[in-house]
This record gives sequence, C-alpha cells and structure tokens, in this order.
Amino acid sequence: MPIEVSESLIRAITSKDKALSDGRTLVRKGAFRKLGKMADASLLWGQCQGSGATPYEISIDLAGDNPTLRCTCPVKPPPCKHILGMLVCFLETSTAFKAGDPDPALLEKRAKNVERADKKAEAAIKPREVNTAALEKKTRMQRDALDLLEKLVVDLASGGLGTLDAKKASRLAEQARQMNDAYLPGAAEALRRLAALAEKKDDDEGFWGAREPGDDLPDELRHKLMIRHLARLWALIRRGQKTLDEKQGEGEPQSDNDAVVEDLLGRVWDLAALKAKGYWKQKLDLFELADERYKDNVREERIEQGWLLDLEGGAIYVDRKFRPLGALDKVAEKASYERPLTIDEAGVYPGFVNRRVRWELKGYHEHKGTTAADFDRLHKVALPTVEAALAKYKEQIKNPLAPDEAVLLVRVADIQKTGDELVAIDEKGGTLVLKDSPITRYRSTNNLEMAAGASLQNGKLKGPASLLVRLYLGLGDDAIYGQPMALVTGATFIRLCM
Repeated sequence: MPIEVSESLIRAITSKDKALSDGRTLVRKGAFRKLGKMADASLLWGQCQGSGATPYEISIDLAGDNPTLRCTCPVKPPPCKHILGMLVCFLETSTAFKAGDPDPALLEKRAKNVERADKKAEAAIKPREVNTAALEKKTRMQRDALDLLEKLVVDLASGGLGTLDAKKASRLAEQARQMNDAYLPGAAEALRRLAALAEKKDDDEGFWGAREPGDDLPDELRHKLMIRHLARLWALIRRGQKTLDEKQGEGEPQSDNDAVVEDLLGRVWDLAALKAKGYWKQKLDLFELADERYKDNVREERIEQGWLLDLEGGAIYVDRKFRPLGALDKVAEKASYERPLTIDEAGVYPGFVNRRVRWELKGYHEHKGTTAADFDRLHKVALPTVEAALAKYKEQIKNPLAPDEAVLLVRVADIQKTGDELVAIDEKGGTLVLKDSPITRYRSTNNLEMAAGASLQNGKLKGPASLLVRLYLGLGDDAIYGQPMALVTGATFIRLCM
C-alpha cells in the first residue's frame, strides 16, 4: 500500500513552517495544473506556476517507506513550498488529480529506488561482516577513555563539587571532547551537563527554559543535583568497563543490560539494528498524551518528544527527535498527533520505564477521530492506584544507571488543594503531592489546578479520570513528587505541558 497523504504526513515532512504556509497559499491561488496520479495513488505529479515563464515540475512518490519528493525549483533539500502545496491540494481535492500513466522517466526513477530499498533490506537481514580489527580498535579506545574518565570522576569527588569553578568547568568541556573522539558521546554529554551546572546562574542570565535545568538553584540543591549526575556517571563508567571487557572477549554484548549501557554510552541505533536485536514491536495502538519541545544548549539541539500511551499494554513510550540548532531549517519538525495512531512495526530502544520508540513514515496511520472506546481503553490501562505508580518508579530508580524521572499514567478519583499543595487522590485514598520539578523546563501544576476545577461535578472530579505525571525525587528531601502533564476525565482530554 502507498503512504497515505494526511495532515500528519504533511506536518512530518515539513522542515519550514513558512514553506507549508506558502504552499497553502499556492493552492488557494490555483497555481497547480496538469495534476495526475497513478490509479493506486502511489505516484503524484503536476506543475506549479512560479514567477518565471516555465512552470516547475513536481512529482511525489508514495510507494516506499518514506516519500520521494522532487521539484525542479532551486530550493534544496526538499520539501519546497511547491511540493507541500501539491500535497495539500491532493489532501483537499484528490479528484483534481486525473488517473493516468506517468512519464516513463518517473517509473525509471521509482525502479532505481526500489532496487536501492531491496539492497538495503537485504543488507539488514544479512549477517554483518564485522571488521574485527576496526571493532577491537574502537573498543580499546572506548575502554581507555573510560579509564581516563574514572580518574577524572575520582578527582572531582575527592576535590569537592564546591571547588568546581569556571576554569575547571572549561577543562571538563575539553575532556568531553576527548570522550567524543573516543566514540563515547553519552559520556561526553554527561560531562558537559556537569560543567553547565558548575556555576550558579542569576535569574536574569538568559531565558529560564533555555538554560541547563538546575543552574539557578541554591548551592546546596545545585550540588546535590551534580552529585546525582556524578553518581550516575560513576555507575556508567563501571558498567561500561565491564561491558566493553566482555565485548573485547565475545565480540558483542550479550544481555539487555549491556544494550542499555551501550545506549547510555552513546550507541547510535538504526531501525535495522533494533530489529536484529529483537527490540521490535508490531501493531501498536498509541495515544499521544503530551508533547514537549525545548532547546538543549548542552546537546546544541532542539529536543522534541511526544509521550505515547500503548492502548493495549499501558506502557508510556517516548517518540523523540533531535534537531541540531545550526540546521533547524533543514530537519523537519517532529509531528504531534491529535488522534490515536496505529503503528505497523516499530523499533523500541533498550531502556527503563519510558523506552524510546521509532517507526518509518509508511508504517503508521492516524485514526480518523478519537472515539469513546479509545478513552475507555485509556482509562482501563492506566495504573489503578498511586501505590502502583510509585512501585513502578521505585523499581526503576533502584538501578543506578536509570534516570531520576519516569512518566506514568495513573487513575485518580480527585485532585484537591491542601494548604499550598495540590494532591492527587486515588480510589483507595492513596495520595501524590503534585508540584513542578525544579529542574523541568516548564510549569504545569497551575494549569492542572485550573483544569481540575473545570472538570468538577458535584464537587468531585468527573470519572473515570486518569492523570499523566512525571514522577521525580525532590532534591531537598528525596520524597517522590509528580508533575502533571495531562488530565483525562471521561472523554475530555487536556494537555497541561507545552
């Protein structure tokens, strides 16, 4: 089947909002002509009149895993406004595209695409020929770099984090570059985060949401956050050394734990590798409950992530995209989904409670709407009590490599204000204090207070109700709190974060 043209597809391939806006304007102006399609709508073609005498020739091949986009205009890489406009035109008035035979040159290009795709698929299932010498050299470099990092962490810990001034932070950044050179980008990022927290920032030093979370905390709490980073880095070093030693002896990590360590060290997974390792799911019905987008100065990237509920099993996956700050106009923004979607096949990364999920554009379709049955499924798979959510979170943080946070969906009976605190209460009377994390990049608890007030019925929260929360450990007291991200009451869905 060809890729379905939908608003979600158009958003997914758009790298510049202005190009899409201009494309819609072209449609309104009637700039497209000689529109055609193959009978199965797997290939579209047409012309768009530009400012010159000769119209631009456009073709959109929807037969592969991802659309193949072509336009004779000078804008590169695609998609340009002409391509996006033609997709909008097809979505709004597909009858304007006359079924027929395409130019033979387009069929020849398609054949070459199919040949390349077949070779890629064959290479994915074919046992990889490992360059043993190169692998051993890379592993030795990684292992030596971890030994260097071990000495560095010991020096940091013995010297005291209070002595980590701007000069030492600059040295950390230099050592992070060494980690990158040794194929350890994950370890390099951990060092850069420590360096970013080294000096307390004043409130007026830059936009709060764009800075490293926690850099404006009081020294006591900032140092406690740095200790958590340092403890996780230490665990990564020791586990990484063990994993790399085994890799030198056996060639490939053997367990899921080893794969987690490799992922944290910075292994770049492609879908073929995930599938080969068994990190793969089929026929996932997902419901996006929250969407976050923020600038990460440490990574020098814009991070866009959606939190997706598995309507069958209840897991919360994260659909994450990294867009380099220096190339935002060349990398399409991550799509956000207003309705449930079905994924035919997806790679699911090794990890903890919230595992990253990825799929090909062709491998999903967004439902036509959200039904009462979808909300029934949502409430059914939500964790039944606060206690169940806390147990799942506590199991995660037993692992020293695990993040301090986990996003979970839990059923609640009410949300009440107790003094200055907002509290979620489940059917059994279990409670969870709700407050904004001091190291998150947005505030949402006030939004929940307003949303809960609007969702009351006879003084109680309308049921059934489920709350998406980010559980985290308080820096001052190590108590578990929840930052609200979405509230669902019956068939009413309110996103609380950005």
